[in-house]
Amino acid sequence: MKKNKPLYGWIFAVIVLTILLAISLYLGLSGWFFTTNFSRPTDLVLGNNVEIAVNKSQASTASFTFSGGYLQGEKLPQIVSVKNSSEEGKVFLRAKVYVFMADNSISDMALAGNSNWNKADDGYYYFNDKLVYQGKVGLCSHVEVGEESKLCGALNYILTILVESLDENLDVEKVWGVDPIKLAENLGQNV
Repeated sequence: MKKNKPLYGWIFAVIVLTILLAISLYLGLSGWFFTTNFSRPTDLVLGNNVEIAVNKSQASTASFTFSGGYLQGEKLPQIVSVKNSSEEGKVFLRAKVYVFMADNSISDMALAGNSNWNKADDGYYYFNDKLVYQGKVGLCSHVEVGEESKLCGALNYILTILVESLDENLDVEKVWGVDPIKLAENLGQNV
């Protein structure tokens, strides 16, 4: 005669797996787990003076949250400076500013009030000289909303300023495709 073993372990496992499947389906279909929030605040406040420190051959960013209530071409007050924090030597600098849009695209902005910086065709602003060790230079006094930007007043956006540096001993034109010194000379600026 064969004894029937209790099936309590299997019944418990099936019930637990059924509950986990139901929870997974609910969260997956409702999108609860994958929600995106473009209104997350950053530590920096738009309008405050900001210094971005860079070392040789690295990139640094500063990000700000701002309201979408600005119109195309409008100026956002933002004073930004860049400091060469390298241990020694000079660096070439370039910078770019952009906004992350709600549709996951990037919209370019313009840096203004930057007499020592020149905009090239690649969308970057290039410092027209080499920044000395522990030197500091102003990047902008305000940022202008791009003409193609379509901001929604009900949303907050993240404005990001990217600053890249390159060691003076490297071939800047080969790496970046632009020589900042030659760009300034071509635009008639004294270096």
